[in-house]
Amino acid sequence: MSKHLLTKMLPRGVNLTSVGGAGKLEIGRYDVAAALGYGNLSEPAYHLGLAKYCDDAVATTKLFGYFRQLAQCAINSNKWQDAEKRADGLAHLMLMEGVFGVKCKACKGMGSTLKGRAGSMIRKDCEKCRGTGAGSLSQRQRGRIANVPSSSWDRNWKPRLEQLLVEVYDIERQLLCHLKTQFRHEQQ
Repeated sequence: MSKHLLTKMLPRGVNLTSVGGAGKLEIGRYDVAAALGYGNLSEPAYHLGLAKYCDDAVATTKLFGYFRQLAQCAINSNKWQDAEKRADGLAHLMLMEGVFGVKCKACKGMGSTLKGRAGSMIRKDCEKCRGTGAGSLSQRQRGRIANVPSSSWDRNWKPRLEQLLVEVYDIERQLLCHLKTQFRHEQQ
């Protein structure tokens, strides 16, 4: 699978409509789901693929449980104080930021906005996200989701979340490597 095809795989679906050449190559949710079933993919990577690219609610729930378990293990092994009630919030942030991404509020994740007056509207790249559609949570929002006071979020919990997100990104790397291999075999 080329980098061009991988970049068209979007959270909550796949958008691989046309790729250079004479014909059209379309890879849909069912193709991704089938590719996930081949090979030796770990269970978390399998569920991440179903949740992110196939919009599978059951896989999202299982992934949340796995992330909660990761957060709980980190809490226990590092003996973080008063952290028991924060495992759910950390797992939720891992899903939001590490799997699905946060949409830009200005363009609602579209990457562009309409400018001008009625009758002469033109679509322009969103100035806030620079056309990516990606947004971010403020540190205050992150703390609120994780049930952490803002006074201790930056000092204690932000680095802890970033440590947990590294795990999510490792799982995603495994998933993308697997999909690249599977789709390369399909093209041959």
